[in-house]
Order: sequence, then structure tokens, then C-alpha cells
Amino acid sequence: MAVEASFMNLMPSTHLLTNREMMKSNQQQQYQQQQQMMNSTMYNVPMNSAMPIPTTMHESMLPFYQSNVCDQNRADSGLTYNNPLQRKRSRDLSTELVSLPPQQKNRVISSESSSFADQVLYQFQNQQSEIDRILAHHNEKMRMELEEQKLRQSRVLACVIQETMAKKIKEKDEEIQRIGNLNWILQERVKNLSAENQVWRELAQTNETTANYLRNNLEQVMAHVKEGQHHAALIEDDAESSCGSNNAADDADDTAAGPIAGGGGSVRLCKNCGVRESIVLLLPCRHLCLCNVCGSSVRKCPVCDSGMDASVHVNLS
Repeated sequence: MAVEASFMNLMPSTHLLTNREMMKSNQQQQYQQQQQMMNSTMYNVPMNSAMPIPTTMHESMLPFYQSNVCDQNRADSGLTYNNPLQRKRSRDLSTELVSLPPQQKNRVISSESSSFADQVLYQFQNQQSEIDRILAHHNEKMRMELEEQKLRQSRVLACVIQETMAKKIKEKDEEIQRIGNLNWILQERVKNLSAENQVWRELAQTNETTANYLRNNLEQVMAHVKEGQHHAALIEDDAESSCGSNNAADDADDTAAGPIAGGGGSVRLCKNCGVRESIVLLLPCRHLCLCNVCGSSVRKCPVCDSGMDASVHVNLS
């Protein structure tokens, strides 16, 4: 809220000077008119006449005695009220002029008129100085009132500015507090997201480790499966190649026992028990010389007496 201080000059100096000059000119014109009237009255009177000088000119010559500008207070100055001594003196002078000769009467009238003009001029100057003093006092009073009004308006403006600034500062403080609370909430959210991100990172690392472990296990299993298939193929090839590798005596015995046991077919009997058919291939010697029962209990080959690492059941039907 803005307050504009406007000051009005109630009595400019130019107007004061103009009014003063007008007062001077009016007083001078009035003085000149009264002087002409007095001269015409004095010089138009015959020498031997006893006509008195008019005494009403004193009141008209002093227009400021009963004016509103100057107070009729006898304690202030002796120039601000009518002096009755002048009237008394004028009456005495008129009675004295009757008994004087004409030449002396003219000298008395001229001296009296000159002294009267000096008194009027002196009173006019005193009244003019009194008017100047009153105007100066009034100007000083108006200046003090304007300064006081200006100071009062400045205080009001300062209070308004202070209230506006206090309101703005309060709004800014509230905004700063609101932004601080929002910043704290965002910091807590960032902390929670960081912790959650760390948890998900650890979980991803764990899953990746598990996947790598499972992949390695799967590769190992696949390698073992391939190796087992290849080893089984080699065993089958070895079994086919070693089926007829027994000596002639064994073939003769088997052949001799074959007709007895099987009634006309060639049957290979177990080298350990000699009762059941030999269907177990021993590794690594690759001799097909044990039956199913003896293959699970014997640890050495009955043909070459070598150690047995593994055995394979062969279906010959």
C-alpha cells in the first residue's frame, strides 16, 4: 500500500509581495487624495476667515487603526489605536489660527501640514512593519504546521511500509518452512529408495550367483551324461570284440556243456560257478565270463585274474 504525501502552499511568497504592494499603492493613493483635499481646503480659505481645519481627516488617514489585521490592544503598541490628543491639538490649533495674522497663519499651517505628513508617514511605516511582522509570524506558523504534517505523514508511511515488510517477511518465512518440510520428506524418500535399491541389488546378485551355480551344475551333468553315453558305446564295442576271445578249451568245454544243458545250442557258462550263463562283461579286461549272481560278488576276473573296475550286463537273447 503506497501513501503519497501532498503539500499545498497556502500562501506563496509572490502573492504576499503582490498583496503588500497593493496595500502600499492603495495607502499611497489614499494619502495623496487626502493631501490634495487638505491643500485645497487650506488654500481656498480666505486669509481673514476663521474657518477651522477639518479634524476628520485624521481618522481617514489612518485606515489600519480599526482593521482586522491589527488587534486593538493598547498594551502592544501606541500606533495601533486612535490617539485623541491629535483631535484636541487640532481644535486648539484652529482656535489659535483665528487670532494670528495672515502671514504667520500661513507659516503655522504649512509647518503643521508638514509635521502632520511626517506623522502619517511614520505611522504608515510602523503599520507596514507590523503587517510584515504578522505575515512573517503567520508564514512561520504555516511552515511549522506543514513540517508537522509532513512528519506525521512520514510516520504513517513508515508504519505502513513496516507492516507491509513484516507481512512479506512472514510469508517468506512460512514458504521457507514449507520448502524445508518438503525437502525433509524428499530426503527420507531418497533414503528409502536407496535402501530398497540396495536390497534389489543384493537380490539380483544372489539370483545371478544361483543362476551361475545352476548353469555350472547343468553343464557338469550334461558333460557326465555325454561321457557316460560315450563310455557305454565303447563298452558295447569292446563287448562285441571280446565275445569270441576265449581260448579253445573254454569253447570246447562250453560246447560240450551246451548240448547237455541246452539240448543242442551253444551256451557260455559262468567261469566261477559253471552253472548259469555268463552275461556279465568285466572291465577293463573285457571278459564275458560271469553270471548275474557271481558278477555281483566276484572282484577279480576268473580268466585272467585281473582286478575288476566295472561290469556291464549283456543281453544276448
